[in-house]
Amino acid sequence: MSKTIIGYGKSYASFGEVVQGRLSSQEDFLVTLPVDMWSTCELHYKEINGPSVVEVDLEKSRKVAESMLQSLVKDYGAHIKIKFSRNIPIGKGLSSSTADMLSVVRAFQEVFGVIVGESFISRLFNSIEPHDGLHYYTSVVYNHRRGVLLNRLNYIPDFKIIGVDFGGEVCTELYNRNVVFTDALVEAYDELYADLLTSFSMRDDRMIANCATRSLQLHIKRTGLPSLSSALIRARKLNVLGVLVAHSGTCVGFILPGETPDHLIRKVSHDVRDLGDVFVTRTLKMLD
Repeated sequence: MSKTIIGYGKSYASFGEVVQGRLSSQEDFLVTLPVDMWSTCELHYKEINGPSVVEVDLEKSRKVAESMLQSLVKDYGAHIKIKFSRNIPIGKGLSSSTADMLSVVRAFQEVFGVIVGESFISRLFNSIEPHDGLHYYTSVVYNHRRGVLLNRLNYIPDFKIIGVDFGGEVCTELYNRNVVFTDALVEAYDELYADLLTSFSMRDDRMIANCATRSLQLHIKRTGLPSLSSALIRARKLNVLGVLVAHSGTCVGFILPGETPDHLIRKVSHDVRDLGDVFVTRTLKMLD
């Protein structure tokens, strides 16, 4: 009987996006924000006598696994069984499906002893759905529609985040099919993008949080969602650094400095609990 080999892969989430929009160059972009929420893939591989088989409940992750087998020239003789554990809520705009797909790639790396490049992952994921640039190890500017890296920001701000989930789910694919930007919004995103690059180059967390808030304001102009307007008003009353929004999701995040003590985290969490389901996370630390 063939021996089963088990490998593991892991990916962090992104709390929505620091900024998401469209530039006058017609380049769609988002800015990832790595946070301490994770998807872990456990992959079981066994040799079989027959066409390769993939067992996994999630369709997008199945497509990743099948593509990885094709790239490894293993259309025959492989039985793959995949299961996940995660603390990333699904359909909330926190990049859960991208994290699942990336954790599958990481598990393949361990089981089959391969190194998978960033451009390979971008092409693979782009063939499946619009996706975040979680396969880069800092915040990045990424065209989620084309699967193209636009700018390595080489920094992750130090934030604690009080998340609020307004409820429901959003399908990323459907959302991206129906996004429309006026000329005035595109002009505003050009200006915001320039300020964003400056704030990251200076590693100025307060400026980055301000860019996130401005992105929320532009998102409100485009969507008119009353829940987001309520969150923006609440943020002003709480005097937080800024507000994040999961542009294709159901969550906002009230931004506090990374050194904020627990008693203040509890206070802000209490003060926003009427808006929706509250959860707390933080950005990942980058060592360089």
